[in-house]
Amino acid sequence: MEQIKQEYIRYVLNHGKRPASVFTFMQSIGMDEKSFYDHYSSFAALEEAVWDDAFNDTVSKLRNDSVFDGYSAREKMLAMYYGYIETLKNVRSFAQMTYKQRGRLERRFCSEPNLFTKLKKSFDAFVKGIINDGIYTGEIADRPFLTDRYAGFLWWQMQFIIDFWIKDSSKGFEKTDAVIEKAVNLSFDLLGKNVADSAFDFAKFVFAR
Repeated sequence: MEQIKQEYIRYVLNHGKRPASVFTFMQSIGMDEKSFYDHYSSFAALEEAVWDDAFNDTVSKLRNDSVFDGYSAREKMLAMYYGYIETLKNVRSFAQMTYKQRGRLERRFCSEPNLFTKLKKSFDAFVKGIINDGIYTGEIADRPFLTDRYAGFLWWQMQFIIDFWIKDSSKGFEKTDAVIEKAVNLSFDLLGKNVADSAFDFAKFVFAR
């Protein structure tokens, strides 16, 4: 599977487009067509997998780091974003090409599934765990009717960061690093308890007497 993925990335970057067919592509790398379909249903699915695999590789590395479990929810999100962008650097040219073709935030009319369909599922699973941990420790406020929307808010943030990185031309993508820090700090300031939450808790206590 990894060989097919890497050969596909190489082909697209060298030719500036997808192969004419799965058959001709697999023939060009000395493999049979069935081997492709054992792992991917289409070129579009393979492109989605590149983004998703990078995310899952990042999360796997984080979870294998003994210090990760001791991080706060905010620190876990920061580590994930930094790690994911670092992993994507290995395929930046391919990421830019597929993003411009299929993944732009403003793109509304595309005949193929969204580039981030698989990525969103993996992201949601990771983030929901972070949210639950944050609520348990008190770092994130558990708000009626809003808590279920936290993951959606953070997914929007993820797309914003990807979009910024794709367009970032600063040295070492230092501007992306700064955006990640500011975005995560802002989101956790919003998700954490604030004056409104304190007022709500006080009102519940008073009227429950």
